[in-house]
Amino acid sequence: PPRFVPFLTRSDEAIVSIKIPRHIERRQAHPGMDLYDYVVSLYADDLVVLERDGEDIAEHTMAYTDIKHLRVDEELLRGRLRLALHGNAFELPYNTVSAEVIARLVAIIRERYARPAAVARPADDLDLGADELSFYFDRLLRAERASTSGMQALAAQAETSLGEVDSSWLRRAIYGVVRKRLLETLWLCDGRELKIIDRGSTYGYRWQSTYGTGISYLPVANLETVHWKDGGAGLTGLRLGSGGGRLDYAFSGGNETVPTLRRYLDGLA
Repeated sequence: PPRFVPFLTRSDEAIVSIKIPRHIERRQAHPGMDLYDYVVSLYADDLVVLERDGEDIAEHTMAYTDIKHLRVDEELLRGRLRLALHGNAFELPYNTVSAEVIARLVAIIRERYARPAAVARPADDLDLGADELSFYFDRLLRAERASTSGMQALAAQAETSLGEVDSSWLRRAIYGVVRKRLLETLWLCDGRELKIIDRGSTYGYRWQSTYGTGISYLPVANLETVHWKDGGAGLTGLRLGSGGGRLDYAFSGGNETVPTLRRYLDGLA
């Protein structure tokens, strides 16, 4: 886009460059209007994000190794790519019509964002059945296993009604009214990187329909802290720290895949 051209001054050729349009209805657009908010260029060792703010352009350059973890969230037509850096994060909104383009960017970043880690892969690829995975997540796991990623199933959390697991009758009654439920999560690892798939949030309620999917990618070399805690309501909480912020998850108390996950994560941190 013309607004960004004066800032594309690097002599080295980009692996790929993309432009991200404004969230604007077609009928509101007119000739001469700035129609793009971002231009993202990926190079051999770093990436550059040009961000439009009115008529000004801000330039953000980050080495791949500065990215501690990343996350992709998608819900219907709205998507968000989050790059977690030391002390802050950078977020890129996009339309999920362009999901394949974003997936290509994510793949390039993942190839370059962590130094190799000599960490053993999980001992076993868990045999997860209908009790642990929904049809949708089972399909995601099958696709992962059919690929050449080397990812193995490490743990899973099925969607669970909190009214069924809490020991307090009062909270059970409240959870029954609002239908609060712990949403599904699938944990994968290839020895180099954790891949955690969820529904975009930890909990769901009666008035919410669940259409979202979130994927967090965390290199094991960047895993700094693993903190397990009592999550209340019969839950076990887990917080991962990567130097680029934290990732929080929860498991039901009777989850039989948690001991395997706990041993593996505690051995990494």
